[in-house]
Amino acid sequence: MPFADCCALIKADPNLIFWHHWPDSQMHNLADSGDGYRKLSKNVVEQLTSDDFWHFIDRLATGRRIIITADHGYAHSGIFPDVVHKDQAEFLKERFKSGRSVPNPINSNSHYWVPPLTQTITSQHGEWSLVLGRKKWKSQGGYPTLTHGGLSLLEMSVPYLQLSK
Repeated sequence: MPFADCCALIKADPNLIFWHHWPDSQMHNLADSGDGYRKLSKNVVEQLTSDDFWHFIDRLATGRRIIITADHGYAHSGIFPDVVHKDQAEFLKERFKSGRSVPNPINSNSHYWVPPLTQTITSQHGEWSLVLGRKKWKSQGGYPTLTHGGLSLLEMSVPYLQLSK
C-alpha cells in the first residue's frame, strides 16, 4: 500500500502498531536479479526521502512517540563464498535447498563440523534450523543475490529509529 494511502488508516489511538510490508514486498521480486541489492537500496532511498513517507511519519508522530524497525535484515548473498567441502555443500543443499531457514524436522540428521554450519533455535513458531554466516552452495535454479532468514550479521542486525514531534 502506498504511504500516502496509509495516512487515512491512522486513528487517534495513542497506542498504535502499524505493520507495512515494504520493503519485503519488493525484496522477493529482486532476489534473483543480479543487481537486486542495488535496486533495493535505490528504492529505499527513494521511499525514505519521499514527501509521502514523511507525511505518513508526521501523521503517526502526532500525539505519540513512534519507533520504526523491522522484523529482520537483508543480506547481499550474491557475494557470499561457495561452500567447497562436498559433504557440507550436499548437507546444506538437502536440508535448505537454496533457502536460509527451514522448520527443524523430527529426527533430523545432525552434523558435527567445526565451525558449525547451522544453528537450531526454538521460537513461538516451533524449532527451526538456520544457516550460520556468509556461505552459499550450488542448488537448482541458482542462488538468489538478495536474501533473509539466516544468521549472518546483516540478517540479524536490525536498526530502529525512535521519533517524536
